[in-house]
Amino acid sequence: MKTKIHVIAHTHWDYEWYFTSSESFIQLCYHVDEVIKALEDGVLDYYMLDGQMSIVEDYLEVHPDKQQTLQSLIAAGKLKVGPWYTQSDQMIIRGESLVRNLQLGIESGDALGGADRLGYIPDAFGQSIDMPKIFSQFAIDKAVFWRGLSSDQLNTREFYWQSEDGSNLLTYNIKDGYFVGVQLIEVDYAKPLLEQIKQNTTSSHIALPVGGDQRYVDFNLKERIAHYNEQLTDDHFIESNYDHLFAAMENEARTLPTVQGELLNAEVSKIHRSIYSSRYDHKYLNDKIERRLIFQIEPLMSLADQLGIPYKQALIDKIWKLTLRNHAHDSAGGCNSDKTNQAILQRFIEADQLSYSVVDYLTRKISESRKNVKNNQVTIFNTLPIIREQVITIALSLPVTSFSIYHGEQKLDYDIRNITKHSNAPIRKTIDPAPASYYYEIEIALPVKLQPLGYEVLDIVLEEDRLETVPASEKQEVTPNTIENEYYQVQVKNGSVHVLDKESNTLYPDFLLVEDAGDDGDNYDYSQPENDWKLQFKFDTASVSSNPGTWKSTLKLNGNFVVPKNQHEREQGTATALIPYTCTIGLEAHKQAVDIHLKINNQAMDHRMRLLINGGVNTEESIADTPFGTISRPVTDPNFKHWQEKGWKEEPTGIYPMLSFVQLHDQQKSVTAFTKGIKEYEIIGSKEKDIALTLFRAVGYLGKPDLKRRPGVASGNQFKYIETPDSQLLKSLTFKVSIRIGRTCHEACAFADYQKYAISIPYYQQQSLNQFTNTLKYFVMQPLPFQVPETYSLVDATNVKQVVFSSCKKARQSKGMILRFFNPTNQALEDGGELTCKENVRFWQFTTMEEKLDKSNQKSSQTIHLGSFKPKEVKTIYIEFK
Repeated sequence: MKTKIHVIAHTHWDYEWYFTSSESFIQLCYHVDEVIKALEDGVLDYYMLDGQMSIVEDYLEVHPDKQQTLQSLIAAGKLKVGPWYTQSDQMIIRGESLVRNLQLGIESGDALGGADRLGYIPDAFGQSIDMPKIFSQFAIDKAVFWRGLSSDQLNTREFYWQSEDGSNLLTYNIKDGYFVGVQLIEVDYAKPLLEQIKQNTTSSHIALPVGGDQRYVDFNLKERIAHYNEQLTDDHFIESNYDHLFAAMENEARTLPTVQGELLNAEVSKIHRSIYSSRYDHKYLNDKIERRLIFQIEPLMSLADQLGIPYKQALIDKIWKLTLRNHAHDSAGGCNSDKTNQAILQRFIEADQLSYSVVDYLTRKISESRKNVKNNQVTIFNTLPIIREQVITIALSLPVTSFSIYHGEQKLDYDIRNITKHSNAPIRKTIDPAPASYYYEIEIALPVKLQPLGYEVLDIVLEEDRLETVPASEKQEVTPNTIENEYYQVQVKNGSVHVLDKESNTLYPDFLLVEDAGDDGDNYDYSQPENDWKLQFKFDTASVSSNPGTWKSTLKLNGNFVVPKNQHEREQGTATALIPYTCTIGLEAHKQAVDIHLKINNQAMDHRMRLLINGGVNTEESIADTPFGTISRPVTDPNFKHWQEKGWKEEPTGIYPMLSFVQLHDQQKSVTAFTKGIKEYEIIGSKEKDIALTLFRAVGYLGKPDLKRRPGVASGNQFKYIETPDSQLLKSLTFKVSIRIGRTCHEACAFADYQKYAISIPYYQQQSLNQFTNTLKYFVMQPLPFQVPETYSLVDATNVKQVVFSSCKKARQSKGMILRFFNPTNQALEDGGELTCKENVRFWQFTTMEEKLDKSNQKSSQTIHLGSFKPKEVKTIYIEFK
C-alpha cells in the first residue's frame, strides 16, 4: 500500500514558559513576518499558527498594517489560525472557561477570514473526557492531539473520540509529538523517520508535523520533501494541512475504533499528573475569578441588562482574555520561571480587581435606583437561577448595635458574629474623633430565602428588639470545644477533631489530619525523596475557641505545625520550622456540611502538605467533577504495577485532578469534599478509603532530571537547572473545603451543594457611615434616570430535575440570553424538568455553545421544558424577551 506523508508546517507557540510572554513576543513579531513572506512567495503552501488567536491578536496590536494581508492568507486557506484563544489546559479549567476560550478564538479567527474548525491540542497535559462534546457544539468534528493516549486504551493513531452523549470526533494522535517532523529538515535519511511515524497507523495517510517550540520557518521545506521523495518508491511526502489529511482519511472509508473517557496516561509522553498542586496561590486565584465571572458577573450583567443597564460584552471579554491567557497549559500548570509566574500573578490581580469591581458597581447601581430606597436597607442578589434558602453572613455598618431585620413582612432572627467600633472622622495625630463620628461594623449570620436570578431587600430597623426564634431559656448548654447542628456534632478533644454524623449515628474519630511529606520534585511533578520523613498532625498544640450561634457556629484552632525546614533536615530527622495555622471549622443551620477554612503561613521548603479526610469508605473508585460532568476513576491505576517495565515516561500515580469536588461512596455512606481552589486529590488507605487533598507543594526548580516518579531527562528545560524560589510558597496561604457526609449524594445534588457553598451572595447596604465597604463605595454614583423594581426575579430554574446549571449570560451575537444545563451522569434522563420565565418571552429555542440560531425551532411559551437528556448531554437555551 502506497503511503502519503502529509507534511504540515507549523509552530508551537508557548505563550510563556521559562520565558515571559513579553520576551517571546519579540520573537513572535519577526516570526509572523517570516510566515507571511514564506506564504506570499510560495516558499510554503500552508502554515499552522498553533491553533490559538491570542498570538495573532498580539501581533496585530503592533502590526495593524498587516491585518489585510493576514486576512487574505487566512481566507485563502494558506494560514491556519484558531479555534482557541489560548491553548488551554483541560484538567483544572472549568468547562465554561473552555467555552469562552473557543468562542473568543473562533470569533476572532472568523473576523480575519475564518477560524480553523479543528480541535487542535498539540501539548496539553492530558485530554478531558468532555472535549468531544465541547468541540462538537462548535461544529468541530475532527481533532489532533499528542499527550495522554496509552496502548491499553488504543493501539492505533486514528480513531473516533467519543463523549458519553454520542458526540464523535475523527481524531489523529500525533504520538511522536508535534516536533517529530523536524527530522525531515535535519536528518538526510528517510527510513528511520518513516518507520517511526508508521507505527500503529491503519490509514495510508500519515501526519508529519514539522515545527517546534517557537521554531523558525523552515524555508527549505519543499527541497527537503523532494530530497526524501528521491529515496522512496512506495511512499510519498506531500506538503499538506490537516484539512487535506482528514479528507483523505475519510475517503478511505475505513472502520475505525472508538475511544471514550479522559486520556491521562504517560506511556508515550509525560503527563505530569501532580502538576495540579504546583503554584497553589495561582490555582486559588484562578478558581475565584472563574467562579466570579461565570456565576456572578455574567448573570448579574444579564439581570442588569433586563433592567436597562446595557450589557458590556467588551468589558467581560477584557476580563476573560486576561484570565484565558493564564489558562495556557504551562501557565495554568504553574511550570514556569519565577519571572513568568510574576507576570501571570499580575494578570490574575488585574482580572480580580476588574471582576469584583463589576460586581460592586452593578449591585450598588441597581440598589440605589430602586423605587423605595431607605437608609440601612440591604439589597441581596441571587445570581443563580434557583431559589436559594440558606444561611448567609453579611457585614452591616450601623450607628447602634440594637436592631431588627425584616424580609418583607417577615422579621428575621440573626446571630451577631462580631462587632467592631470605627470612626468616620478624618484621621489626626493628636485630635480624638468626635463621639458622633463613631459607628459599628457588625457581622451577622441569618437565614434567607432568595428568589432566583434577581434581588430582594432587607429592612433594618434601629433600636428595635431583634427576633429570637429560640428563646434564651430554651437554648442548649454549650459543650466546651463542641459545635453542632441537626446533621453533625463536631468536637475537638485532645487535639483530635471528631465528627458525629447524627443521621447514621456514626462517629468519625480524627476526621481531619494534616500530612507533611518531603517533595524532591519540581514545578511539574511531586516526587517522593529517597529518604522521606512523613509526618501526620492532629491539632494537639492548638488553642481552641468557640463561637456558637443559632444559625452559624464555629470552632477556631490556632497553633503551629513543626516540620523539617528543608530536605536536609528531613533526611536528618530533625524539624525546626514552625508553620503557624488557623483552622476554623464551621456548621450552619439546615446545612449538611462541615466547612473548613485553613490559613497556613508556610515557612518550610521542599515539602508537600495534604489535608486528610478520614471517611473510611469501602470502595475502589472515586468520583470527581469534570468540565461538564463527572468521572469515575480507579483508586489504583491498572498500569501502576508494571509501568517501568513498559517504559512509561512517568508513574501512573493515584493522584488526580478535580475542579470542585471529589466523592467516595459505598452502600452505607457517601463522603464528598468541595473545594475552592484545591485541584488535586488522591484516595488513600488499604481497605477503607480516605480522601487526601493536596493543599500545596513547595519546590525550588522548574524541572529536575531522574526523579523517582519520573525518570529520565528534566521536564521544562533539559539542559539547565532553573531555580524557582518563589514556588517554595514561603507566605500565607488560604484553603477552603466543605465536607458532606451522608447516606448518598447524587451527582446533580453534589453540583447544587457546591454552588450553594462556593457562589457567594452579593449585597449592598444603603448607608453613608462607612465609605470603605468596597473600593468603589468612596466614589459618588449617579442613580439611573429611571427607577428599577423594588424586588426582581428574571428566570426560575428551581424545577429542573437532576441536571446542573452551568451558565447564564447574554448571547454574544444576539440580544437574547443564554442558559445552559447538563446531565452530570452517564445515565440518560427522561425529563430534565422546566424553567419559568418571569418576563414576557418573544421566543426561545435550543441552540449550541456556538449560539447559532435556527428560526424554524423557535417557541414562545413562558415555560421551557428541558426534555430528555442523553448521558452527560449539555443543553443550551436561547431566550429573547419582549
